[in-house]
Amino acid sequence: MKIKVRENLSISDGNIQINEANKKRIIAVIRKYRPEIIFAPFPNDRHPDHIYTGNLIKESVFYSGLRKVVTESLKEFRPRRIFFYKSAYDIPVSFIMDISGIFKKKLEVIKCYSTQFYNPQSNEPETFISSKLFVNEIETRARYFGFKIGAEFGEPFYSIEPLKVTPENIFEI
Repeated sequence: MKIKVRENLSISDGNIQINEANKKRIIAVIRKYRPEIIFAPFPNDRHPDHIYTGNLIKESVFYSGLRKVVTESLKEFRPRRIFFYKSAYDIPVSFIMDISGIFKKKLEVIKCYSTQFYNPQSNEPETFISSKLFVNEIETRARYFGFKIGAEFGEPFYSIEPLKVTPENIFEI
């Protein structure tokens, strides 16, 4: 995936909470790496962890830009955008990214999580995301959104803040 860094913040899976300790962890990481863009789950979903994660990240992004919120020697920094992505429920769509060139890689990465997603060798009880139907939905969804932009595969994103369009970049957006 060409990931340069992966950090685990040790926030409890299945019990994500919006609290000061978790906000401080995320604020510290934002200030450490200073990303321009952050991707987060849309905070309306069937899984409570996705809801809380989306809201936790949204709050942390705001507070990371405040000088009075202290995190060791890291200076304040606020990313320019949060783009929310779709999980189980539909989201408002601000833009659709053409993922045709990386869709096969996306499926390979999903298959790495064999304990959560469809795995024909698994003896575990089937869940919402471990069924073959869910994997099929991922491809169907990508084809649907790709079709909307004239591509084979697409991924929808939502931005709370309006996206700036100028006469110079309108055909690039």
